[in-house]
Amino acid sequence: MSTIVPLKIAVVAFELPRVNQKTGGVSHFNHRLCSALSEMGHDVTAFTSQPTIPGVDYKTIIVEGAGEEEKGRFYRYYVAPLKSRKLDFRPYDLVLSSGDDWAMKRSGAKWLRIMHGSALREMQHNKRLVRKVNLSFLYLLELFSSLRSDATLFNSADTRKLYPTRSSDKIVHLPVDRRIFHPGPKEEAPTILFVGGLDSRKRGRWLLELFNTVIKPQVPEAQLWMVSDKGPDAEGVTYYKNLGIEELAGLYRRAHVFSMPSTYEGFGIPYLEAMASGTLVVTTPNPGANEILQHGRFGSIVQDHQLADSLTGALLNPQAHRDMVEAALEWADDHSWPAIIRQYLAYV
Repeated sequence: MSTIVPLKIAVVAFELPRVNQKTGGVSHFNHRLCSALSEMGHDVTAFTSQPTIPGVDYKTIIVEGAGEEEKGRFYRYYVAPLKSRKLDFRPYDLVLSSGDDWAMKRSGAKWLRIMHGSALREMQHNKRLVRKVNLSFLYLLELFSSLRSDATLFNSADTRKLYPTRSSDKIVHLPVDRRIFHPGPKEEAPTILFVGGLDSRKRGRWLLELFNTVIKPQVPEAQLWMVSDKGPDAEGVTYYKNLGIEELAGLYRRAHVFSMPSTYEGFGIPYLEAMASGTLVVTTPNPGANEILQHGRFGSIVQDHQLADSLTGALLNPQAHRDMVEAALEWADDHSWPAIIRQYLAYV
């Protein structure tokens, strides 16, 4: 039986979960990464912007200036990283960074940049001019950060092709927590789950419209669970907001179908969470869905005009997709936290 050699690991995690505050997927990734590494016996320190949730089993260091959010995003993205230049990472064996590191000194430790997507793709799918300009600059900083790191780990093939080719870089998918996301009993009523923004590229409002006008008339007992901001009231539609991870996982388990018809996902962790929960994914094409679902091998990818009928068919005949769901579960097992972390630590 092999013995794990404890390492001193720094995690650049300006985003971490906070008490009574809604935070994004990167914050939860950073927290789970630090916790998983600590559980394995490594000495983990997170360099972050503000105090995180209490009771964590890793150390945190507040980076000076990084948490001054009242100064705005410009300060966060461009000034705070410059203030971080004085940080000394030489005592560490490995640095894992999810961003905000473009100005940090790379001396000493092996430095891995983990890409959760690309600011370039975000810019291409954003409609606000000021936001598009900011994302363009952030993409240039991502390029700079990637080239300064010992290796960059891209979340998907689509993200990978937007950056220079280096032999040390590779594609490493993001992980799913199999202790939290796992199969369970399904809801009695045929149910669709959506997670995302109503009016963002996730296209939640469009899915809601399809449910009301096409799906519900054919499946009167159908339910639509929207993990989103509250939209218009409709029969069979329930809105959920500010869920804890366990509550969210419970919805994934109980739903019969997960649908997030996004126009763009660099990876699409909700697809993987649904797969790990034994829930059929029915979605429209985007780079993340194509990669995670292996172009339809582990879930149903249909064109826009086919989505309503495909969802209706999945609710009326769930057994038709049983083999696909079982294959997706095996794929999700290969994306557990231990499996992905082994790929990170292989660089040491």
